[in-house]
Amino acid sequence: MAIDRARLEALKQKYGTRIVDNAITLHGDDLDALIGWADELDQAYAKLLADYTYGGMFTRGVLDDRTRTLVVVGQMVAMDEMEELPIHIRAALSHGASPREVLEVMLQTTVYLGYSKARRASRVFKQVLVELGRLDEVTGTQLPVDGGRSSRSLDHEQPRWQIDIDAAPELAGLLDKYGWRRLSPGLRLQPTHHVQSVSRMDRVDQNFNALWLDYIYSGMYARGILDDRTRILCVVGELYVMGDVVQGENHIRNALAQGATPREVLEVILQSTIYVGMPRFVRFVALLEKILDEQGRLHEITATQQPLPGDAT
Repeated sequence: MAIDRARLEALKQKYGTRIVDNAITLHGDDLDALIGWADELDQAYAKLLADYTYGGMFTRGVLDDRTRTLVVVGQMVAMDEMEELPIHIRAALSHGASPREVLEVMLQTTVYLGYSKARRASRVFKQVLVELGRLDEVTGTQLPVDGGRSSRSLDHEQPRWQIDIDAAPELAGLLDKYGWRRLSPGLRLQPTHHVQSVSRMDRVDQNFNALWLDYIYSGMYARGILDDRTRILCVVGELYVMGDVVQGENHIRNALAQGATPREVLEVILQSTIYVGMPRFVRFVALLEKILDEQGRLHEITATQQPLPGDAT
């Protein structure tokens, strides 16, 4: 619902034209739903929140708005936040994400969260697309039933593996047993971790191992709808929601390996405080610092800081 002009002017008077205009740019007609509840109940809190978000965090420009809003969509699904999810679906669509990409973020959450939350989210997504008259942009852009498996080529994928087969003696046997299609995406994305995980599952349950590889690596990670950088940054945001520092460390490493800058990874962590709160961010920042220190890249965040906001006095 479009915000009333008088209401808009009243919000500008209270919270500042720049902040309200930025909120409209980012969230359009959803502005009042995001600010109005606090404005009605506690205007001093509303001012703090508006300054922190629309006047602060959403003006930093470290992440492009398409990536940032897709990360938030994944986090809303992870939190099972179906009431607020439509706002962020619309925001992602209005900032350059295609309906197919937004849906892909939701479907990829099933790898980490199971399918139940994604199923509920897909109903919300469909309703938003119907209201916008854009459902055909999803129904008409489906992958083939095999997900493109038949068009994959070992000659194309093997040069992108980030591991020397001779340096991992168990890998040759795993390739013979499970086939290159099952292992290839993991060897590209997380080579050392992947070989260890596949070897462990091969020891304890080879039948599950094949099913898992088909679903996750040969399936979900080979779809190609989202570029790996964007997909993994979304995963970092979802793991923040889950508070999973073990997988958080693994996927921070993966994000850096797939072209995300240290500053972009840090920004996902910092932006997450808006929706998920503060307790986890210290642990995730510490993880990032540790990884960058190990890689000799810590200066890439310490030397790229933005200036202090406003007047410190």
